[in-house]
Parts: sequence; C-alpha cells; structure tokens
Amino acid sequence: MKIKFKFIFFIFFTFFFNKLNSYEIIRDPIFEDYFDYLSKELNINKSNVYLTRNESANAFVLNNNIYFTTGLLKIIKYEDTLKAIYLHEYAHLIKNHFISKKFKIQESRKKNNIFNLFSIGLAVFASNANVGLGTSISLNSNLIDEISKHSIKFEIEADNFMINEIKKNKINTSELISFLEKAGNQDNNYIKTHPRTNDRINNLKELDYNKQINSQKFEWIKSKYSNDSNIMSFNIFFEDLNKGIFYKDEVLNDMYKPLAQYEAFKRGLIVDDWHNNFQTLLEINDNSFLKIEYINYLLENNLYNKYYIIDDLKFNKDIINEYFYHYIYGKYYQKIGNFNLSNFYFCQFYKGINSNNKADFFCKKYDIKDVPTLDKSYALFK
Repeated sequence: MKIKFKFIFFIFFTFFFNKLNSYEIIRDPIFEDYFDYLSKELNINKSNVYLTRNESANAFVLNNNIYFTTGLLKIIKYEDTLKAIYLHEYAHLIKNHFISKKFKIQESRKKNNIFNLFSIGLAVFASNANVGLGTSISLNSNLIDEISKHSIKFEIEADNFMINEIKKNKINTSELISFLEKAGNQDNNYIKTHPRTNDRINNLKELDYNKQINSQKFEWIKSKYSNDSNIMSFNIFFEDLNKGIFYKDEVLNDMYKPLAQYEAFKRGLIVDDWHNNFQTLLEINDNSFLKIEYINYLLENNLYNKYYIIDDLKFNKDIINEYFYHYIYGKYYQKIGNFNLSNFYFCQFYKGINSNNKADFFCKKYDIKDVPTLDKSYALFK
C-alpha cells in the first residue's frame, strides 16, 4: 500500500538550479535568534540555523547545522513557507540523513576530505575594530551540491515529517504550491531524481489551511535581506541604513530599537551609549556569536570595568563552540598582560584553522605547566 504523502517535496534547487561558486556564511544573531523563536512556536528542539550569502534559493543540512540562503529569503513572501522549509530540513537533521549520506560518499569515492566542510579564509578586519569580527568563511559549493541530493528514501522521510507538522501547526502551503507550479517539470538532472512536480502539487493541495499573519520578526529579516517587507517602516529603515543614514530617534516600537541600533553599529555608524544598549540587546537575544561580538567590543573600547563579564562568559557552553572563541580569549589575555594564556589561546585558534606559520609562532611561546587545568580541558590541541 502506498504511503500517503510520500512524494518528494525537496524545495531547494527545485525553484532555481543556479549553481554558484560558494556559500559565504553570514553570522547574523538576529536571524539565528529568530529560528530559536520559531522552534519554540513549532514545538521542536532548538537547532543551529545559519544564513549563507548566495543568490540561489536553497536550504540544506551539513553536520548538525541547517543553512538557508539569502536568495531563498528574497523570494519567500509568507512566513508559513519558511516554516515548512525549516521543518523539512529539521527532519533531515534529526534523522541523521547527512551523516548517512556522508559515509556513502566516502565509501563510493574513497575520500577522507568529506569531513572538511569549509573552505576557510580568515579576515579579522581592523578598519573599524569597534564593529566586531568579520570572516570570509565559505562553504564548499561542490560538497553542498553533492550532499543536497539526498536519496529518495531520505526525502520521503523528511516529507512525511514535514506534512505531519504542517497539519499540527495548520501551516498554509499555497505559496509552496505556487512555486512548484512555476518550476514545472524542468529538464535537469536534479528534477529527474524526484517524483513528478504535479504529484507533489496534488499532495500539498490536500492541506488547506488559512494563511497566518507574518510575525514582525519575519518581516524584519525579510526587509533586511530583500527590502520587500509588508512593514514599510522596516523597509525605509534599511533603505536609509544602506545609504549610511541612521536616525537616532527612528520611529520603531521599543522591541526594535535595540535591533535598529545593532544594525547601525554593524555598519560602523555612531550609536549613542552603545555599551549599555548592547547589554539591553543581549537581554532579549541570547545568541552566542552576539556574545563574542560584545566581548570584542569591550576589548576594543578598553571598558575595563566590564571585563568581569568576559571572565563570566569564558566557559559558557555555547560560545566555546564559536569559531572565534579561542581568538577572542587570546586577545583578552593579551589585553590584561597574561601573555602565557594569550599565546595558549592564539595557538589553539591558529592550529584550528590550519594557519601553520602563526600557530608555530604562538605555540612556542607558552609553558603548558602554567596553563590552568580548566583551560587545558577545553583545548582543541594539547
């Protein structure tokens, strides 16, 4: 007997099969925090969700992370659509489809570099150190193309989960259907590996729920990356910001004032009393990268009276996993004159990104005997 809803709804690459060279990771704490909020609303576990700069409309899973492209945000008009895509990718994540696919690729190609997911380049820019940390980390596009083509079995499992969650949350699918109708039965290799588009459309048409009003959080992100929000004040704000204009008395509700100030700060614009407002933002946004940015801000502005915060956050389980964790604490200990620990942390960082010359320089300049046991316990390299 046929399994109902087994037809594939593998949304990415269906809309636009536009192969570009790389997927640059954008660390956007506002975007990432939005998916924490969305996870709570959908009653699913919190996931690591990141944004990548790429014009193709895409979403995919690598390791324990879900990625969305800026191209996808530009074409989506309804939050319900994003929820459905998120649920599909979440299913791939919790069912370990990436791990299974990775081992199959290794076995068939006899490659070991499948574990090296990133083409990493590092740029901690100094032009405006107050703004924060910048990277040129890119995901390998060939790997993404290969991993994204999950087996039909995986797609059936992901679709079944998504459909069940759509029912629970009464998510409207009209925009998804519209996209699929536009995509049609295109003649490309990707489409050939999936069931006919019409089958998927008919499957989704069985789910007839009213459209839900987009949340303001969604509209904010939509405006930022497409300038096509339904909230005109958001569009105007980002239009002005892109021109280098920031009105200190911007007409936004209280919730969005710290977000607006953060966006201005990230563009290097002057924000009054930002060190206090930054703390206010952290009260409503618990993002680990935002904490790293805050530590960097305290260091660059020599706010010694707040350095206790840096010590308090040192072994926070979330920021320990951040890309810049070892770098930022190397910088911290350099600032306060503890050069043994500074060299230890810089050694960890540069070894981690395979910058051998810099790693050799710092790794020779500390005595492991003088490194506290707790610090050593979190070291990547002993």
